[in-house]
Amino acid sequence: MKAELSAAAKGAAGRAAALLDAVPVPQDVPVPLVDEWRWWAAKQVQGAIATEEVMDKDGECGLVLERIARAAARLLPTWEMAARAAEVDRVLKLVDQAHWAEGWIHQFTGRGRRPTAAEDLENIGFVLDAMLAGWSQSAARAVAENRAHGGLAPTTAEITRSLTRAVVSMTDHEVFAPIASYVRTYRELRLPVVLDGKGRYGRLDVVIWIPHGPDIVVEIDSAPSAVSAGNLAFARDVGAFATVGPFRLGRNPGD
Repeated sequence: MKAELSAAAKGAAGRAAALLDAVPVPQDVPVPLVDEWRWWAAKQVQGAIATEEVMDKDGECGLVLERIARAAARLLPTWEMAARAAEVDRVLKLVDQAHWAEGWIHQFTGRGRRPTAAEDLENIGFVLDAMLAGWSQSAARAVAENRAHGGLAPTTAEITRSLTRAVVSMTDHEVFAPIASYVRTYRELRLPVVLDGKGRYGRLDVVIWIPHGPDIVVEIDSAPSAVSAGNLAFARDVGAFATVGPFRLGRNPGD
């Protein structure tokens, strides 16, 4: 049944696009956000068409289109929505996707967040540096041992997952102990900035929210990335503590 539904959904792409063309979208919504909505909406409509065809659920497409139209009508967040989201947990939900609320506040007002005490930034830098150093040493030892026993080099995806877990676990450090229960971590938060050539909004690999402190924004790449650099520059201008981790663990037997 799952395979049949998937095939029917793929075959409905053209019909879904035609139905979406008829859904009104406010004129003042940024193009990337419309692209994001359309990508999400197309999946919903294709699934609804497939459900009607394969499972004989008449009316499913109409219900989905109503939901999509409601989402389109409230695509552009207000300043109040962004400010409220930033106060609660830093996340703004748009088109069923989690966005970095501080980024939208910056877009609305052009202002960054309040200055952060130098001591707080130093503490964050110290913890992050120690965490990355510890991870790189333990990971390198693990890779060397695995290679010595004839194992394959880790894939980029495996390294990324390992480093992401390490970054997220940074909040277990004793520096965060007094506020540990209030700290929140997020992966793949979207942000309202698009570099040339990008249609939909980019994503931040890891965002760590610290009460009364700067958000920590981390981009993880295996090589220099103009997109990540743009994301970090945007985050920095909004007031976050931005950092990038370019790590290479040997792919050749002698590395």
